[in-house]
Amino acid sequence: MAGIVGLTELQHTNATSALSIDESGNLTVKTGTTIVKGEGTATTNLQQGLAKAWAINDHTATSVSDSFNQSSITDTSTGTLTWDVTNNFASVNWTAAANTTADNADNSYSMVHSGTRTTNNTATDKDTTGTSWYAKNSSHSGYDSKLSGYIAQGDLA
Repeated sequence: MAGIVGLTELQHTNATSALSIDESGNLTVKTGTTIVKGEGTATTNLQQGLAKAWAINDHTATSVSDSFNQSSITDTSTGTLTWDVTNNFASVNWTAAANTTADNADNSYSMVHSGTRTTNNTATDKDTTGTSWYAKNSSHSGYDSKLSGYIAQGDLA
């Protein structure tokens, strides 16, 4: 039997609120771990499993095509693009992956690193607010890519 149940809040039997629904239908899940069932017996923790920041940037024009949780980008030097997040990470123990397009016929350009570390593994240009990317060509010289992007994972502050 199908039906409609009107509610604005779902509570546990101990009277703690588990989730709420506002007038627009937006659902807010309260603090704690939200697990969803995936394929087979696998589950995903929504707080841990979501991208915390991503962007598609044009380094040649220092412009943002689209982004989530990116507050700014700066053309630091040829080949180096620095980005900052709107909502900071909780620590420097987050990770990101980047990509860039080859702007020539032989695909000799590549994204080589995000952030740098000292010999004792201390972050030098990666912090809770963002990091920098460096793109180089086949001669190991920096270059500005028309299209570069990244996705970052980790705990937000």
